[in-house]
Amino acid sequence: MIDSFEAFSVLLLILPGILGFFVYNQVSDFKVKDTLPSVSWVIFFLLATQITSIGLFGQSFFPDLGAETQSGAQQKITAYLGDISATPLIVAAAYGILFGFLKNYSVSHRILKTLKFSKRISSRQPWNEVFHERRGIWVVVRFKDGTALSGWPHYYADDQGGETQQLYLKQAVWYVPVAESKTFVPSAGTQVQQVPAGEVLLPDMSNVVAIELEED
Repeated sequence: MIDSFEAFSVLLLILPGILGFFVYNQVSDFKVKDTLPSVSWVIFFLLATQITSIGLFGQSFFPDLGAETQSGAQQKITAYLGDISATPLIVAAAYGILFGFLKNYSVSHRILKTLKFSKRISSRQPWNEVFHERRGIWVVVRFKDGTALSGWPHYYADDQGGETQQLYLKQAVWYVPVAESKTFVPSAGTQVQQVPAGEVLLPDMSNVVAIELEED
């Protein structure tokens, strides 16, 4: 139980920032895990929420830090909670959703690329960007032994760091070289056997050397 109004005030002060960051991390496909970026996002959502709440709605979570710390603290906290507005929390959640969607669709980087200022993408690897931007594509996954797998990428997953990338393909077909292949790209005369597979989950991409994209 918090018996210090100052401690309660500080907790209440940072609550919108924590809520905004939590919602952002739930909506965004690119999770923030490191401590320093997390703290930075909490501060950003805190300031954005307070400025918006005060400027547009005249409501904030700024409490009176000069209140008593011992006697009557519980009564003052109860009274404060009775008069507090939910507006900053709603604004914080809205900011979290907004910036989560902006991050998912790389809006800032799209603007910079449109203006020819940058070719950079928001993700650490182009894996996410390719499957976010390209819709209605077929892929041909080529393996080290010359085997290929074509299909429609229904789901994809990764851990953002690129260590675990997976593909789930529908209407998949295996292309298996009849003779032993020494290259992952068969020549025009290479005979392959087509084996319909329906749906295929590729949980391990370590033997994949290339993924070709083809318009539907």
